This record gives sequence, structure tokens and C-alpha cells, in this order.
Amino acid sequence: MTRTVYQEAIASRDEARSNNELTKMQQYRIQLKSISNKLRDMALASGRAKTSSNELLRECYQLTNTELDTYEGWNAKGGQVRKGQHAYLFWGKRTQSPAGYSYYPVQFLFAKEQVSFAV
Repeated sequence: MTRTVYQEAIASRDEARSNNELTKMQQYRIQLKSISNKLRDMALASGRAKTSSNELLRECYQLTNTELDTYEGWNAKGGQVRKGQHAYLFWGKRTQSPAGYSYYPVQFLFAKEQVSFAV
């Protein structure tokens, strides 16, 4: 697999920075990539090669039987994410940047159990 010029620039920039200098989003991406790679290796070893990263993440987070949505999504449904709750990291849909490259953004989702609904 060949890298694009942009990917090379990002890789060299990230290598030059320490974790303290990375933006919060870059730290989330690194964390999610690491988790996804480990889960993908485990899935391949167990013969589940066609399972998506997000399906593996749902299993890892033990969220297979719960509804997930964004903060804004829960607000639109009349719910409020409870104070102190942390989002689960998932991969979003492939996005095309104005510079011409495509990437998968980090998506922050909350489980229904983390949400309070007004009575």
C-alpha cells in the first residue's frame, strides 16, 4: 500500500510531536486505531475476517444490545446525557476532505443507559 503525500506529512508530523503536543482529537484517533487494530487481529485469529471495526468495538464495549446515539441525537429524542458520562469511541462514515483525501472521523456515541429522559 502506498502512502499519499498528505499521509506522509501527517506521519512525520506525528512522529515529531510528543503525546502532550497532540490535539485531543489526534489522541482519540490514535487510541481508536490501536483498539481497532487489536480487535481486528483477534477477529482474524478467530475466523471472523468480515466483521466491521464498529461491530467489534460494540462487542468490546459490551454494547451489543443497547441503542447508541450522539449527544445531539439524544437531545433531539428528548433525552439528556447524564453528567460525568463518557462517550464511546467509534468510527464515523468515510468523509471526503476539501483537500481531496478521504478519512474516517472519530464519532462519540452514548448508550441509552447513560441518558436520562424527562418524565
